[in-house]
Amino acid sequence: MPKGLLFGSRSFDLRHLTMLVLLAVMLILPLFGDAYLLRVATRVIVLSMVAISLDILLGYGGLISFGHAMFLGSGGYVLGVLTYLGIGNGFVVYPAAIALSVVLACIVGMIVLRTVGVYFIMITLAFAQMLYYLANGIRIGENYGGDEGLPLPSRTDFLGALNFNDPAVFHYFTLAILVAILYVSYKLVNSRFGRVIKACRDNERRAKSLGYNTFGYRLVAFMISGGIAGLAGALHMNLQKFVSPDELHWIISGDLLIMVIVGGANSLIGPIIGTGVFVLLEEGISNLTEHWMAIFGPMLILIVLFGRRGIYGLIKPKGEDG
Repeated sequence: MPKGLLFGSRSFDLRHLTMLVLLAVMLILPLFGDAYLLRVATRVIVLSMVAISLDILLGYGGLISFGHAMFLGSGGYVLGVLTYLGIGNGFVVYPAAIALSVVLACIVGMIVLRTVGVYFIMITLAFAQMLYYLANGIRIGENYGGDEGLPLPSRTDFLGALNFNDPAVFHYFTLAILVAILYVSYKLVNSRFGRVIKACRDNERRAKSLGYNTFGYRLVAFMISGGIAGLAGALHMNLQKFVSPDELHWIISGDLLIMVIVGGANSLIGPIIGTGVFVLLEEGISNLTEHWMAIFGPMLILIVLFGRRGIYGLIKPKGEDG
């Protein structure tokens, strides 16, 4: 088990080099002044937060959620609605996005966590789709809302202290948030709480026999995951300057699962790698053909067949978390 997130282990290996390269690329990219590449990199950062939140459930908790987009979309709609109402203070908007997503995760979790296997998958999907159709039917004001989405006049900032309309400033802000989420997630999965969550994944009956309230632990993990995804949703909509019901669709949940699986579940760096690969392929191949998934699909099959622990699993010693 590594003693630290980056340099705490006894040896410097390919895993650490990968993390350093990823961090260096994100730090120096704004210096090139390419607006398109900077936007793509920021999108990778924000979606990586959602992928990490999903991996807390999937990789560490053994819970395959097919409705994780509900938290991404809920956080985005909090930002959209509050901005439309004239509340653009980030000290209000982002905590509100997290709070609503945590409450939503608590309500949904109290229902879905009473099921297992395919039933869990289908019920999380059902909840996400209900919110998707609800978002399609709600209209805010006379001209915006529903299936047309909700455009944002400008990016939400912190009372002018940070100019989020500057792409470089927003990029560095999201990068700082991602690093903070990585650190907190690392501490979480390697804490007593994380060990119980992994014990529930491996053998829930044994964890119960040891006296652990497995339902309670999983519910808290579900809420933490939802809160992180809600924050990422607010940042994602801030990046796009547009809130759309499509962010709640099951296709987005499927994309998030692909990001985690391709990068490597049961790790924290894996989802970031998977997100980067997914977004770069989507951006690159979709410029050539709208049927880019027909090319990405066989690549995914090859990764699953020959690298069952994902891309990160190829450079991570078997049995290590993080």
